Amino acid sequence: MLDAGNARVQVFDGTGQFITGWGTKGRGADQFDFGSGGRSIDFAGSLAVDGEGFIYVADVGNQRIQKFAP
Repeated sequence: MLDAGNARVQVFDGTGQFITGWGTKGRGADQFDFGSGGRSIDFAGSLAVDGEGFIYVADVGNQRIQKFAP
């Protein structure tokens, strides 16, 4: 799940139990910038998971896509 307001990614299992999460606001590795958050529509970003479980995060404010291991 992309938690744009808190600049992080959270992972849950099929029953909704929290597994792991990472990210803070910034420009470094494992950091994100999804927008100003002045209004909910100010957030931008997305994530996708491929067939091998790699997670791709569109880090719009930093103009990059970050890839994370499963």
